[in-house]
Amino acid sequence: MDELPEHILQRLKTCTTFPTPPPVAMQVVQLAQNPEIDLGLVAQVVSADPAIAAKVMRIANSAMYARRRQSANLRQALVVLGLNATLTLALSFTLVSTLRRNPPRGFDFETYWRRAILSATWGQLLAAEAGRRDAEEVFLAALLQDIGMLVIDRIWPEVYEGIAPFRIEHNRICQHENNCIATDHRALGAALLGIWNMPANLTRAIRFSHDRNGSEVSSSDRSFVQVVALSAALADVWLNQTSPTALHAIGKEVDAALGIQPTRLGELFESIREQLPVAESVFEMNLFDSAMLQDITDTAREILVVRNLHVLHEKQDLERRTSRLEEENFELKAESSRDVLTGTYNRRHFEAALTAEFETAKQHDWPLSVVFVDLDQFKQVNDRFGHQAGDTVLAAMAALLRTCLRDSDIVARYGGDEFVLLLPGVDAIQADLVGQRLTGEARQHGALTEDGVKVMVTWSLGIATFDSQNRFACPKELLAAADVALYQSKRNGRDQYTCHPSRAA
Repeated sequence: MDELPEHILQRLKTCTTFPTPPPVAMQVVQLAQNPEIDLGLVAQVVSADPAIAAKVMRIANSAMYARRRQSANLRQALVVLGLNATLTLALSFTLVSTLRRNPPRGFDFETYWRRAILSATWGQLLAAEAGRRDAEEVFLAALLQDIGMLVIDRIWPEVYEGIAPFRIEHNRICQHENNCIATDHRALGAALLGIWNMPANLTRAIRFSHDRNGSEVSSSDRSFVQVVALSAALADVWLNQTSPTALHAIGKEVDAALGIQPTRLGELFESIREQLPVAESVFEMNLFDSAMLQDITDTAREILVVRNLHVLHEKQDLERRTSRLEEENFELKAESSRDVLTGTYNRRHFEAALTAEFETAKQHDWPLSVVFVDLDQFKQVNDRFGHQAGDTVLAAMAALLRTCLRDSDIVARYGGDEFVLLLPGVDAIQADLVGQRLTGEARQHGALTEDGVKVMVTWSLGIATFDSQNRFACPKELLAAADVALYQSKRNGRDQYTCHPSRAA
């Protein structure tokens, strides 16, 4: 937002028709800027104005602070509210009483204060719900965020002639003001509070009171500005009789900015209905009809709760569909990497796994073993019992391989009656033991055909290990070495294993 033009700033400073804060307000501002402020001094300033003292007592015992203990005197009220909160509230009372003097004739003063008090109440409630410790400061900032409109009406009354500013979207009001006087009520309000030497966070919140995303301020100030801006948006929704579309939109914004979900926001409408009469009484205004408050509360809660349930159902449905797709994708991926007949991995998956494990072994200097497995005389099984029986035997031998190895090992069908095993972290000595175990298990168990006929099937193995003594240049070399060892086992009579580059067993 651009700085206020100098000629407008001077006119604001020299305006004699706009009220200035009373001395007690200036004392409150000075006290608030003192980090070593004490309870006694605050009590002295507040008690000097009986009307303010009574209002502090009333608000300390009100629904706004219903969870805190009741206060029988001013000192107890100060303890309940806290020093900063007391000063902030006292300042709000004095400023409002000042601004209400000599109300303009054409400007919709009642609607202005209805919106201001509604915004302030929403601001305090949102800040408390979001866990902020400066709810009273938010209350004051939200209360005064449109003070620049009062300035415009006093200095340039023609700006609002012929329009109803509170029935127009607030950003459009700013455009109208800029067209008329080359500035808007946000800049004027912030400049006025700067002249009055008000706290910087208060001035900043008014200057950026339409920035519900907090995009125009630093990250440290963003949340404060957002709460103030959202309080005004909620006030507008309320004053426009809770349009469902507007409620859905603001509910989404409040959830995104403050983490207050729509269902909870619907409950806060009930809290607003309870707290507004308190704000009306302390500011000595009668602005809201109780029956209308109840109707708006019921409507807002119903819209927000129903909408939230709808969103939850959509979310749950989306999660179910996402989960189903993930399961289907997992199944498809598993199917694409598995051999249909044996349930082992296929050759493509094995080759990808070998490449990855080889790089890992090379990088960390870990051993890696590969074993080629070929079923001996398997053609005779097919010729004697048929190909269907042969498939059953093949699947049974694949299952036997899996039971003899670790879960981290990979068993893959390489083609026909040939399997290949990938053994990460297995050195040459351990690979030799694996060869012994596998040949022994085949001799002992054999396999059953579908007709229950036991078929004794042995296998020949070829083993190669990548380690400090055998530094293969690439995965293909390691695999080729295991293949050479396999054929050595077959040439030597089958039913045995051979470790590259050593002996047959």
